Amino acid sequence: MNNAHVPVMLSEATEALQIHPNEWYIDATFGGGGHTGEILRQGGNVLAFDWDRPAIEAGNKKFADHINQGKLVLIRESFAKLHDETTKMQTEQKVGRIQGILFDFGTSTDQLLSSERGFSFTGDGELDMRMDDRLGVQAKDILAVVPEKQLSELFLETGGEPQARKIAKAIKSSPVPITTTGQLAELVKKVKKGRTGKLHPATKVFQALRIAVNSELEQISLALPQALDLLQPGGSIVTIAFHEGEDRIAKRYFREWAKTGLGEESGPFTPADGEVQKNPRARSAKLRVFRKTNE
Repeated sequence: MNNAHVPVMLSEATEALQIHPNEWYIDATFGGGGHTGEILRQGGNVLAFDWDRPAIEAGNKKFADHINQGKLVLIRESFAKLHDETTKMQTEQKVGRIQGILFDFGTSTDQLLSSERGFSFTGDGELDMRMDDRLGVQAKDILAVVPEKQLSELFLETGGEPQARKIAKAIKSSPVPITTTGQLAELVKKVKKGRTGKLHPATKVFQALRIAVNSELEQISLALPQALDLLQPGGSIVTIAFHEGEDRIAKRYFREWAKTGLGEESGPFTPADGEVQKNPRARSAKLRVFRKTNE
């Protein structure tokens, strides 16, 4: 199996951005650089954000020529700081006016398969799950200090885990602290009595913990209004969400902006059947677009 990261809805996302040569676009979630690479291929310039150190290090090597030519600027920072970092680059005349902004809220394949960083069900790495290793709280800390009731609510409301209460109780009743991916995956598997359907039994629990550790929903709520402020009239904000909570935030903002006459929303759009067959990870993706028409 090829485990290389495949960007989801690549053509749909870049088409929605309407790439024009030499104009500037923001890739707020750089990841493996798939969307950035396509924008550059079409002649656009990119300001890219990612708070994941390995992603930025890999990007600096992969796109060294574009960086040296001034066509790509990579910033290791959360997209919650989109406005400050972008205006700083514009003040330094490294980046021009922003014609489009892309958010791909999905986790990269490299991260999902990383047992060392606590994202993967396989192996037995430390339950870390921090996208940014500068953050203080790890997943194992949440399991240790959050009370059973709140842990159950996290698994149910954020992860959509139907057996959240039983899993939270099992974690808190464990005779030894749950500090590794292997321990957590095995515990969930026992509670749920094995695999049901295509998903690993622990998928929703791992997802809920990752979202909590990285404050992902809060980050999105902070970033989208900043994106609208930075965007030139005629430009678009494109979001690709894989989790209902992520998509709900984008939907709420886009509809609110459309109602107040700031622009037009469209979507959600889903991947074509052919893409899902080639890349099963795309199956839950939803793409939305907001085109700004007024300041």
